[in-house]
Amino acid sequence: MQTRTRLLLGLLTAATAFASSLFGADIKPTDPALRYIGRFDTRDAAGPKCSWSNSAVAFTVSGGSVDVKLNDTNKSHWQVVINGEPTSVIALKPGEDTYPVAANLPAGKHTIELVKRTEPSQGVTQITGLRIDDNAKLLPTPARPRRIEVIGDSITCAFGNEAANKEEKFTAATQNAWLSYGAIAAREVNADYVAIAASGKKLHPDNTIVSLYDRVLANAGTPKWDFSSWIPDAVVINLATNDFSKENPEESAWIAAYVDFIKQIQSRYPKAVVYCTLGPMISNWPGDRKPRTVLLGHFEKIVAQANAAGGAGVHFVDFGTQAQHHGIGAQWHPSVKTHSLMADKLVAAFKRDLGW
Repeated sequence: MQTRTRLLLGLLTAATAFASSLFGADIKPTDPALRYIGRFDTRDAAGPKCSWSNSAVAFTVSGGSVDVKLNDTNKSHWQVVINGEPTSVIALKPGEDTYPVAANLPAGKHTIELVKRTEPSQGVTQITGLRIDDNAKLLPTPARPRRIEVIGDSITCAFGNEAANKEEKFTAATQNAWLSYGAIAAREVNADYVAIAASGKKLHPDNTIVSLYDRVLANAGTPKWDFSSWIPDAVVINLATNDFSKENPEESAWIAAYVDFIKQIQSRYPKAVVYCTLGPMISNWPGDRKPRTVLLGHFEKIVAQANAAGGAGVHFVDFGTQAQHHGIGAQWHPSVKTHSLMADKLVAAFKRDLGW
């Protein structure tokens, strides 16, 4: 009987070892080797949750294959980036499932980033685990030396930037925040990047991104974000497109609200340089109100007032008006090419003002 028991135990041990080799090693979402970038709700022991565009998890493996286990509320899309190159897109479905990330990577260091391509309305994603080959290892993934935060609306979310033309309606598949102007610029200057943005949002007086600015998850009032946990070197504000889409808001109130928002940012990040920007969807459309000209005047006053109050410095970047020959994304939104040109202007400003 003892001999039979030992034999059964030996077979069980061998089977367990074989299964581990076949299916790989499970990595908990709380493993310290995983580096989360952006705002994550960590209250659930099953794994951190995120909603904002460009939320990311980065890790480095020694080779082999990688799967990720994700739980989504809707239809979020995630970009897989391996060694700095985009390789595949994970189109999530509601609920929890396991998705392939990489297969048969050669031995060596491979840095992988999973980046949320879609905005908050497309879903909240929970990272519930990773699976790597049994003989592979997780290696340290250092943070980038700089930090950038961008606050905005659909443009910052990269609404429809991969759509074929302006007649296309929005779909999650054509929103690629990894190729948004802010994300491109951040990579150019070797910075970690956070975007706080949602389509349709304004600066003032209603439906504002300002009212969501202290949230970890865009559509949940709690928990509140701990602003001391991640402090950017530069903050970019790209708002006004929705404020001026139908009529020009009252000048003094709008300017005052913008200056107050800058003060709010500076109170949380005293050393951060702030950039006010004019987006590419604003032009002097036919009629008398000339929103682009009006906004150029507004920003001159905003920057002057904000700098008079002191702080690390407030600057203005004009992204220009998008051109037809660069392509137009879904519902008249900027194309990938236009986002790239916007990134160039932002990088030039960083180099000029920050020496990056």
